[in-house]
Amino acid sequence: MTIAETVGRVVAALGCRQVFGVVGSGNFVVTRALTRGGASFVAARHETAAVAMADAWARVTGEVGVATVHQGPGFTNALTALAEAAKSRTPLLLLAGDTSAAAVRSNFRVDQAAIAAAVGAVPERIHTPATAHSDVIRAYRRAALERRTVALMLPLDVQAA
Repeated sequence: MTIAETVGRVVAALGCRQVFGVVGSGNFVVTRALTRGGASFVAARHETAAVAMADAWARVTGEVGVATVHQGPGFTNALTALAEAAKSRTPLLLLAGDTSAAAVRSNFRVDQAAIAAAVGAVPERIHTPATAHSDVIRAYRRAALERRTVALMLPLDVQAA
């Protein structure tokens, strides 16, 4: 099982019943694992719409809203709704693909953690295969218990491990 599959299964096991997103190569496996874990998936036409739907889901149900987007431009497209959720203290988890550490020349490379923090979201990361399980639980619990919007970065090289 890859780390991406582990992340999806853990988020589903933590209670995610519904996930919203725009799927690309950076988040396909984690999204598939979420649905295999029992979460329903609603595809959005734009990343901001996906995060806005997760925000609305969280506000209506009282559960953690979950959204998923591709790295780079997929992440930056989600910023308007991410900022709104963060400013409203919505318990939301954004699963965002991220470029590999070695991909320094990738046109998808942006400092997603700094951008998330700049709009008020809490940046988290899957650091290594050894810490992936605890990284996911920490991010989900922050969203749920602290009522925070958390952007969990999923670097492609770690996802594939």
